[in-house]
Order: sequence, then structure tokens, then C-alpha cells
Amino acid sequence: MAKKRSCRRTADEDKIHEKAVKMRKMTDEQLVHYVEDRVEKARSEGFNQGKKSSGGADINKFLKEISSIKGIGDATICKIADHFRKAGNQNE
Repeated sequence: MAKKRSCRRTADEDKIHEKAVKMRKMTDEQLVHYVEDRVEKARSEGFNQGKKSSGGADINKFLKEISSIKGIGDATICKIADHFRKAGNQNE
């Protein structure tokens, strides 16, 4: 398999190549710190995005969907709704 010439790379491919070269040149310690930082950033963004999303609308939609399942009655729906409310109050 022949190498792809750098003059034939797109701008996006050049950015990816530069990142890959930079990562290959990192020491083990630098690589571990880089990956840990990326993981922490992803967790932080996911947590913040979860806080921003309107949970109430999603919960109501979910409850409406499961209410059509045979064997799940009003009592069970109320228990699930209470659980969501309690969990929401604990996270705030």
C-alpha cells in the first residue's frame, strides 16, 4: 500500500495528521495526562448538558410511553414519577 502524499490531503486530514503526530511524540506520562484531561472534560460537558436539558418534558414523555405497556397501571406510573422527582431534588 502506497503512502498518501501530504499535498493531496484536505485541510481536515491535515489537522488530524498534526494531532496524530503530536500524540505519537508524547511521552507515556504526557499521554496519560492528555487522555485523563479529555475524559474529565467530556464528563464535565456531559454533566452540564444533562443539567441544561429539560428533564420534565423527557420524564413526562417516558411516562406516557410506558403507560401503554400491559401490566403497568396508574399506581406504578405514580411511583416512577415520584422516584424521578426525588432523584431530581437530590441532584440540585
